[in-house]
Amino acid sequence: MVQSYIFTSTSFVESALDIIGFLIHLIVLGIVLGLFVWLAAKALGAPKATYYHGIITVISAVILGDIISYLIPGWFGTIVELVVVLLLIKHFFGVGWLKAVVIAILAVIIAIIITALLALIGFAFLGSALKGLIPGY
Repeated sequence: MVQSYIFTSTSFVESALDIIGFLIHLIVLGIVLGLFVWLAAKALGAPKATYYHGIITVISAVILGDIISYLIPGWFGTIVELVVVLLLIKHFFGVGWLKAVVIAILAVIIAIIITALLALIGFAFLGSALKGLIPGY
């Protein structure tokens, strides 16, 4: 029996959808995470702290991180990715190594705080929405 290998892995439509999904992923990450990186850089007084630089930093970090994790798997790849992210922050915001590290850490802290605040707001709305639905509440 002869087997055709033309459509055995992924078809053209599935590949196109993967690419479209990746582009949507990049845009959303750039907009959301770029805000956190920009706020951290602005708080530390980076000379080139603009929202645009935050978006470009995040998009570049995602693309290069995917390439690096594909080429260099494991812990060493993770360390290389971290250094590349710090290099991107250093380049796009015009800061030194120490300030790049602090911007990265502060961006994570800002993201955690904003996420927690949004979760609390969501729980408050959920509690008020369920007030009449749950007996005794």
